[in-house]
Formats: sequence, C-alpha cells, structure tokens
Amino acid sequence: MWALISLACFPIVDYVLRLLPIVGSIWDKLILLGLALIAVYRFVAGDRFERLPYHRVMIAFLALGAAYVAIDLPFFAADFEGFRAVYWYMLFVFVLPFVVRERETALQLVRFSLYAGLLISLHGIYQYIVKTPIPPNWIDAGESLRTRAFSLFGSPNIMGSYMILLFPTAVGMAWSASSWRQRILFGGIALAAMMALLFTFTRGAWLALFVALVITAALIDRRLLILILVAAVAAFFIPKIHTRVTQLFDPLYWMKAAKDGRVYRWLLAYDVVRNNPFFGTGLGHFGGAVAARRFNAMYVDNYYAKTIGEMGLVGLFAMLALFWTVMQNLYKRIFKPLRSRPNWPLLAGMFAGLLALLVQNAVENVFEVPAMNFLFWFYVSLLVILTRTGDTHTVDTSLTREEYTT
Repeated sequence: MWALISLACFPIVDYVLRLLPIVGSIWDKLILLGLALIAVYRFVAGDRFERLPYHRVMIAFLALGAAYVAIDLPFFAADFEGFRAVYWYMLFVFVLPFVVRERETALQLVRFSLYAGLLISLHGIYQYIVKTPIPPNWIDAGESLRTRAFSLFGSPNIMGSYMILLFPTAVGMAWSASSWRQRILFGGIALAAMMALLFTFTRGAWLALFVALVITAALIDRRLLILILVAAVAAFFIPKIHTRVTQLFDPLYWMKAAKDGRVYRWLLAYDVVRNNPFFGTGLGHFGGAVAARRFNAMYVDNYYAKTIGEMGLVGLFAMLALFWTVMQNLYKRIFKPLRSRPNWPLLAGMFAGLLALLVQNAVENVFEVPAMNFLFWFYVSLLVILTRTGDTHTVDTSLTREEYTT
C-alpha cells in the first residue's frame, strides 16, 4: 500500500528522491515492475484484465513510438529517451486497474494525492507572501508583479497545471463527503489550490481551468454555468489578474510573442514539420526536455506542437486519437449514469481536471514534466476503478480507522 501512496504523492516523493543518487531516477520504475509482477500473479491465479476502448489505441500508439525508435538507430539514445518521456507513464494504465481492485482503495489514493497537493499549495502561497525571488523573464515588461508561485516544480506554469488538476478534484471530494469535517477539510484544500493557482499568474492554466469547468458544468447541470461565469467575472476584476489578462489584448504583447515568445516557437514547429510533415524529426529531437538537453533545442511551449515536430501529422493524430478515446470512454462511464454513480461529484471533478490538463497542453509542455504526465494517467486509472460496474454501494469518502492502518 505504501508504494501506491508514494505514487499518489508523486510530485513530493519524486522531488525528494531525485536529491538522492540513482534512487531518484528508478524509484517509479521499481514500483511499476512490482505492480506488473502482482498483475502477472493475479492473472495466473485466474483474474482477467478489464479491456477498455482506449487500450487498442494506446497499444497502436506505443507500437508507432517503437517504430520511430527502430527506424532512427543512429540516434537511438535520443530517440529512446524521447520515447520514454512520452510513453513511460502510460504503462501504469495497464497495471493499476488490475492491481487496485476496490473503490475504497482508489478513493484513499485520491485523498492522499489531495493531501500532497495541500502541502504544495501552502508552499506556493508562502512563496507569494514572502515574495520569493524569481527570474526576470517570468514577468512581462511593465508588470508590477514581484513574484509568482512555483513551489517544487521550478516553474509557475507547471505549478498552475498541477493546481488545475487538484482544484476540481478537491471540490468534487468536498461535495461528495458525508460529514462536515470532511467537507471542511477538502473544501479547504480546494481553496488553497485556487489561491496557489491565482498566485502562479499563469494565464494558460486559468483559461484551461475555465474551459474545462464550463464543459463539465454543461454536462452536469447548465445552471452551474452561471456560478462559474460569476466567479470568473469576479476574479477578472482583481487588479493583478485584470492586468495579467488584459495584456493578452495588447498588440505589444503579441509583437514580443512573435519575436521570441510562444508564437515564435509555434511557428518554429511549423517550419520544422514542413520538411517532413508526416513523420517529423524523430522522438527526442524537437521542442522538449530531451531535445534541449541533447540538441540544444528550445522548448516549443505547446505539447501538441512539440509532438507534430517530433512525430509529424501521423504521430499527432495518433496522440489526439488516444486522448479523444480516453476522454470519450471516461465521459460514458461517468456522465451517462451520472446521478446513480457513487461519489459522482468527485468523478466529475477529476474529469474536469484531466480535461483542463489537455487544454493547457496547447500552450505549455505540461506532459514533459514527469509528475504531470504520471498524474494524468494515474487519475485516468483511478476513474476507471471508481466507475466499474458491480459493487455499486455508496462509498464514504471519509477515512476509517482501518484505512489509516492499511
């Protein structure tokens, strides 16, 4: 159980263990190996894997990535590292639902992920209060900001992506709670996450969360749209948020973005893919951490642009097909029988968080960060477990004495 809890607290555990030699780079691999061995043992004992619609698409996407590595053997090291960055954490999707059989366990893992998120949120709030020094390029010219929250991620943009996953999940957990103590606890986590998100001053995360909440609210009850719009308008009139958002309508901002900012990097991806539109430059060769480390290439600040630069139109469409199939399957599992689902507000909140991450990937390399890549597939797996048919009794979201001692 402790191995699973360490996965739920992935950002903190990964940050701490990476301070240690060797251990930091293999700890998640060892856990995946252990979970795979458990899965094999249970398969031999008679358990069978739950086949999901996106498994075939994922296997095809994995095969495509392996083909990219095999074809470009002169750059095998870079290609393999690029392959690992894209595909490694997808493998948890195959073993987690096989190993974690009970909804109670899945709920406990969601709770631990929220507890870890609370610590990171409070750290980000603390950074804002004490005005932690940050690089000058994190602030646009003419802004009065003195700091931006980034916590252990080292980037306010990635900190923002973590918060847009955490916030709706915490809201859903609070909504699902059966006691006021739990509602206050998880409501407090949601409040801390929202404050930390605001203090990142990451416009892409703000917009991604807004889009995800609007879509999710429309799927649940359109009356919720009014609450979301009122909250968005109220936030817009907070001076620093207002300034940060209205800069998007400043022609000077777009001139700078086209000169050396996001627009320039997106156009660079277009220039790169023009030379090989169908298959790209190869995994690990453009727009991400591996390319920056091995070929001194710049980040493209758009995970989809990075993908089309590396894998061309074939790779991009394969990735989009995978994400579409995953979200479509989760939509059917969650929203078709929504009100009859145990803890349905939590399920909807987790769905909104995943959707927000996919939206923010359009303006940030969110999945280049191991913690964010893992948490996306981790939450997908937990949603699969929580929406299984059978065992449909309502599950209390509060921890029992037995769960504490597990």
